[in-house]
This record gives sequence, C-alpha cells and structure tokens, in this order.
Amino acid sequence: MFSNSVIARSVRILSSSDRKKIIAVVAIQISFGLLDLAGVALVGILGALAITGVQARGPGDRVSIVLQFLHLDDNTLQSQAIIIGLLAATLLISKTIFSVIFIRKTIFFLSRRSAAISANLTSRVLAQPLVKVQSRSMQQTLYAVTSGVNSIAMGVLATTVVIISDTSLLVILAAGLFIVDPIVALSTFIVFAAIAYILYRLMQVRAIRLGEEQRFLEIESSEKILEVLNSYREIIVRNRRSFYSRELGRIRYKLADVIAERAFMPNISKYVIEITVVLGSLAIAALQFAVNDAARAFAVIAVFMAASTRISPAILRLQQGAVSIKSSIGSAGPTLDLIEELEELSLGSEKVDDLNFEHVGFTGEIELQNVTLTYPTKKLPAVKDISLNIKQGQVVSFVGPSGAGKTTIIDVILGVLKPDSGNVQIQGHPPLGAIKLWPGAIGYVPQDVMISNGTIRQNVCLGYSSSEIDEKDIWQALEVAQLAEFIRELPEGLDTPVGDRGTKLSGGQRQRLGIARAMFTKPKLLVLDEATSSLDGTTEASISEAVHNLKGGVTIVMIAHRLSTVKESDVIHYLAKGQLEMSGTFDELRRNIPEFDKQAQLMGM
Repeated sequence: MFSNSVIARSVRILSSSDRKKIIAVVAIQISFGLLDLAGVALVGILGALAITGVQARGPGDRVSIVLQFLHLDDNTLQSQAIIIGLLAATLLISKTIFSVIFIRKTIFFLSRRSAAISANLTSRVLAQPLVKVQSRSMQQTLYAVTSGVNSIAMGVLATTVVIISDTSLLVILAAGLFIVDPIVALSTFIVFAAIAYILYRLMQVRAIRLGEEQRFLEIESSEKILEVLNSYREIIVRNRRSFYSRELGRIRYKLADVIAERAFMPNISKYVIEITVVLGSLAIAALQFAVNDAARAFAVIAVFMAASTRISPAILRLQQGAVSIKSSIGSAGPTLDLIEELEELSLGSEKVDDLNFEHVGFTGEIELQNVTLTYPTKKLPAVKDISLNIKQGQVVSFVGPSGAGKTTIIDVILGVLKPDSGNVQIQGHPPLGAIKLWPGAIGYVPQDVMISNGTIRQNVCLGYSSSEIDEKDIWQALEVAQLAEFIRELPEGLDTPVGDRGTKLSGGQRQRLGIARAMFTKPKLLVLDEATSSLDGTTEASISEAVHNLKGGVTIVMIAHRLSTVKESDVIHYLAKGQLEMSGTFDELRRNIPEFDKQAQLMGM
C-alpha cells in the first residue's frame, strides 16, 4: 500500500540510536491501544447496565464478571453506572492525552533530526569538487537541503509512525469487537478498509503528481525571483518588468492551485468516512434489534458507537497518511538520491574555531606536476600537462587570452577542482590537506566577491564568529584594502549594514571588502583572481603597491588582464588553449610572445 522503498530509504538515513528511539515510541503508542479497548468495553457495559436497569433485570454473564472483577457487584445500579462511566471516560481521555504528548515528542524529535540531516547534507555537498556542486542548479540544491529533508522527516517518517500506531489500534479494537460480535466486527472492518483502500487508490497517483508539481514550481518560482533581482538593471533598460510580473504570476497561480488541491484532498476522505459511520451505525442498529433482545442489542450498539469514535479517525489518518507519503515522494525522492549519492563521501575534520593566524611552518610553496583537467561537458582539456613551481615569497602571475585555463589553474591550486591526472602540492601536501593543517594560511579574492546581507564586520570575518575577533585584526585588513578611511567616516563604523549582496556599497568598495576578507587571516599565500578588476586606476595602483609590499613574506599568485598589475611579478606564466606557452619576466614574455607584446602596446606600455 505504501511506497516501501521511500519509507525504508528514509529510515536508513537515521542513526541506529535514532531508529531505536522511534521503535520505542511506536511500541508505547501501540500499548496505548489497550486503553482504548478497555474504555470501549466499559462503554458497552455502561449501555448494558442502562438497558437492564430500565427493564428491571439483572446484568448478563459477561457484565457480571466485569462487575465482580471491579468489586462493584454489590453496589447499586446508579453507583455502578457512575463508576463505570468515570472509568471509561478516564481511560479514553488518558489515552488521547498520552497519544498527543507522544506524537508531539515524536514530531519535535524528527523535526530536530531533519535539522541535523540538513546540516550533514550541506557539509557533504560542500565536500564535493566544484564541478559536482555546479552540476545542480542552486535552487535544486537549496530545495534538497531544506524542503526535501523536511518532507523526509515529517512527510514520510512522522507519518509512518502515525500509520503504524493507528494500524495497531485498529487491530486491537478489531480483536475486542470480534469477541462481542464477530459478524458485525468483520463486516464493519471490511467496509471501512474497502472504502479507505478505494480512496487511496483513487488519490495516490494524483498525490504523487501534485507533490512533484509543487517541487518543480517552487524551484522555478525561486529561480525566476533570483533571475529578476540579479538582472534588475538589464530588465529596467529593456523595459521588461511587466514580462517578469506576468511570468512570476503565472507560476505562482499554478503553484497556488497545486497547494490548494493538496490541502483539499484530505477533506474528501473525511466526508466519505463520516457518511460511512452514519450509514454503518444505522445498519448495525437495525441488524441488532432484528436478531437480538433489546439489552443485547443496546450493549452491542453502545460498544460499536464508542469504537467508531476511535476507528473512523484512525482509518481517516491511515488513508490520509498513505496519501501524504505518496505526495511527499516528489520532494523526498530527489533528496534521498542526493543523500545516498554523498553517503560514502568522507567529511574529515575541520578546525572550525581556530583563531591562531600565525601559520607556523607554512611558507606557501606550490608545485604542479603534469596537471591535466577536462571538464565533464567538454571534449578538450581545460589545462593540459602543466608543470611549474612557485617558491616562497614570490609574486607569480598567470596571463593569456580568455578561455586559456587561468581560472582552472587557480581552482586546481585551491583544491576546489581535482585534476584528472598529475599532482598538486602546497607545502608538500594536497591543497585541501594544507588548508586543514593551516586554516587561514591561504587567502583568496575572486573576481566577483560574494557579499552577505550583514555588516562590514561580519563580511570581513566571513566564516568566523565576529564577536570573538579582535577589532585590530579587522582594521589591519581594511588598511591593506584601502577601505579603512571610508569606514571610519561611517556613523556605525564596522557595524554598518552593507545590504543584500552589498547593494549599499559601490562595485569598487565591494571588491576591496573582498580583499580585506582575504587579508583578515594574515595569509602566507594570497590568490587573486582578477581581484582589482572593479577598481579605478588610482585605487588599483594603491592596492597593487600594498600587495607587492607583501612580497617576500607572502607568496602571491594572481590572474589579471591589466598588464600593469602583473608587470612587477617575479614570474609570469603565459597560457594559451590550456597549455603553458612560456614562463618568464614581463620583458621576456614581450620579446617571445607576439600576442602578449601586442596587448602591452595596446595598453600603452
């Protein structure tokens, strides 16, 4: 009836101790069914006492046995009825209260597990090579580690716990009712089970489709919103705001219909089962009065009416739970695929709170031996058979036309890309190994600096708790980036909000904030990927001078299209079509590489 593969896969992502806790909770929930059975039986006895009292007759054999067991056989009819009624109410209400408490604890437990799973999944996603991370869209990854994990925890696991508990309750009540009247009990459960199964079969395919549609539409909606926000200027210039309004409205209307239909589906089951309870009660009453005496008939009707208050909600929850699991497959399935894909990925360990930036023993020496890398979607290598050495304290630059492989080489050095063949060593270790041994020893400034929606302080200290950082370290980094004077003039100083993606800063200020971030950990190896491309000539010259002043104490590796930035480099590597054409000084490259000399002339050098 249920998608066993999804349930089994969802259970497997829990730890062994978590699975044992879930089993214990289910066992306790099952035991609560006995309280329901006892309460329902007492309601039947109360009904029998009421009718025998009206007829001035003694209670039947079964009722007498119970009264003797409870030491009530010598009490008056009124006191018997009151005590039996109170006992029945106590048992039924207690079961409800206990069930609510345990279901709440189960839901909170699984909700917190989903948070832990999300954190673990995020760590595994980030532990992949850059090519793997970029093989999925940002919104697909975001959905998997958030809504997808929630669907597993709440839509599958929590619902499964409820289904098992309710199934056990129905079995217990069925056994009790079978003793009272086997034919009526059997026919009742056959009717309810048949209706629940028919409803499930009618709804399951639609539930799966709606779940998948909601996932796709939510991802599409998020992507469209990000697209319009990231291309705001182009959209204004093209006068295409109305187009995006219509597109987003179209997606959101479709999503609203899907959400509304998913919300309405449980109501169908509710009303069908309500009708079944009414018609079933009338049928049982007619049958009992036709074949039994009034006392027997009234007692059986009382038992079945009391049981129906437990049976019909349980069957409703079972049917809705089955549909809920089916509808969760659309979002849980891809997330489970991702979890299983990354299951064997080793996370290793990180020095998360290491604030020691002395980097003892690290000098920033780099060695590449016969490095070749081809992107999965390309036929030709991005870099081919690259071998070079970068010594301690050198300033080394990579130049060449667009697509020559410069950024690929930088990514290989940083360890975010792993070469298909060859070897990369930083300080005698693989790049990621060196990063773990000397956290913060390598600084990196990309061409497009990511600015978070926080303060200047938080952006400089990205990845660290800003409250634990000495302000002197922050100001020193800002001085190198030529940003300190500007920030000192701001009313809130380091605590000035920069806006989403740094919208309150100019392009040059955002770039300098990225430089300050890289310098904050006092790196011994500084990697600059077009880091000064957004700066004006005066600021670029000033920062380039500050960077070159680090020469000797810091190994500097840079990519730059402005040849004035790389002119003073100790070694310049010229790349073309993924191959290292020549290494030498600025003047040596001009004499031997015509394209390089032509570019220098165009820049007035």
